Amino acid sequence: MKHSILNSLLSALVIIGGITLPAYAQVNRSSESVYVRPHAGISYYMGDNEKSPFNFDGDMFDAFPYNAGIEVGYQFNPSYSLGLRVATGAFTQITDFEVVTETADHPNTRWGVGLIARKLISDGRIAPYWQAGLSLGGGTSYVHSGGCAGNVAGACAEQDELSYGGHAGVGMDIFLNPGTSLFVESSIDIRTPDMASDGRDNNGFGALDFLGAHAVGARFNLKRTVPVELQDLVCPVDVVDAGTPVTFTASHNANASAPVVFEWAFGDGSSAQGMTVTHAFDRAGDYTVDLRATNGKGAHESTRSCVVSVKDPCIPAAITAMRASNMNPDTQTSVAFSASVTGTDGTWRWDFGDGNTGSGANPSHTYAEAGTYTVTLEVENCAGVTRRTMTITVDPYEAAICRDITEMNVALFDRNTSTLTEEGRAALRENLAILVECPNMNVRLEGLASPGERAPQKLSEDRARVVEQFYIDGGVAASRMVTTGLGRSEQGSKKEGLAQFRRVLTIPVR
Repeated sequence: MKHSILNSLLSALVIIGGITLPAYAQVNRSSESVYVRPHAGISYYMGDNEKSPFNFDGDMFDAFPYNAGIEVGYQFNPSYSLGLRVATGAFTQITDFEVVTETADHPNTRWGVGLIARKLISDGRIAPYWQAGLSLGGGTSYVHSGGCAGNVAGACAEQDELSYGGHAGVGMDIFLNPGTSLFVESSIDIRTPDMASDGRDNNGFGALDFLGAHAVGARFNLKRTVPVELQDLVCPVDVVDAGTPVTFTASHNANASAPVVFEWAFGDGSSAQGMTVTHAFDRAGDYTVDLRATNGKGAHESTRSCVVSVKDPCIPAAITAMRASNMNPDTQTSVAFSASVTGTDGTWRWDFGDGNTGSGANPSHTYAEAGTYTVTLEVENCAGVTRRTMTITVDPYEAAICRDITEMNVALFDRNTSTLTEEGRAALRENLAILVECPNMNVRLEGLASPGERAPQKLSEDRARVVEQFYIDGGVAASRMVTTGLGRSEQGSKKEGLAQFRRVLTIPVR
């Protein structure tokens, strides 16, 4: 009786294996460990006795086409493995002699040994794979003959001949945890010589026979490698100063298989190893810090990264010196200010003391009025504000001629009087014009009396005060003048020469 059930069984196995396991999720399978891989499934045969893998004779429960075995091997990394497989199976189709008579007593059990290499095609939770290798097998078979096919007593000749060849297959690995997975696969052994597997030669199927199986099973790693998974990466959250060491640290799953290697790349060409490291960045900027944690001799890895912002260090400003191009300017002279400042660059603010301000490292200013002014410089940077002051004395503007005057007109008086004559007034008016033109000039007024005049001391003082008042009336500040009476002059004896000693001298003082 023919049956076509294998496709349905395979579909069911795939569905069972895929329940609740999303195929797209990435996982960490074990590596560098010995594994055991038992399997069970349905056998099929293609050869001279049967050309289709989907039909077999006999009752399903009397001669079920089972296949079972176990593979022991080494998992080099999550994708590659190499194992030795031992399997046995009931290949019921071998006894399909294409006659009505059943041949249930004819043996159909075969064993096989294979060296199999396997490669996973993806790292997903459900990962397809291919496998290939070499196989060797055997089992008792009967040489086909018409009499044997008709169950004629003594017509079946027994043989035990080994067959050999290649192995190929495809399947899906279904991840459960790093040390365990399920699998669904279909594989086939390609065997020669032609009669060794089914006892029949040259029946239209060529020189090869095919013994295959659709199977499910599980893989168990005897030495389980738990992949490392980074759980936290602690980086500086604030802006850090260039040249200042900062600490980076990481944590991972506690059950990760040792040793775990931490490799840091700081984004500036520097690197380090360890769970906790310290690094100083030389220059300001934004740096991406990458961490790679591996175990299983690098077979498993977990990565994380963070961005660190670095700035130049903040050095408090210090004003070491303040300078003015002229410490005693006049009201028409521009003064250039400067200073020596150390520390991180900042903002410069100048207060010139007269209500005016400036900025920058080299401002200039012209004072409108004479006086003494306190100049203040403030420098503000990342560390705060620092101040320093200096004093400038500003004089009124005067013409260049003022600097060349060394003497002034003399005011002469009549005998025994302190009243200015017209000639005296005329002389003093010339002096007054100079004093108004030269506001920086001060004067000393010295009054004199000639021999023979009454009360010479008082008279000399009165004459000096009269001249002082003349200048005050003309707009000269009293503070610019020092008045003194010198009394009687001791010089001169002739009467006609005494007039020159009845006088007041205006002497320039700077």
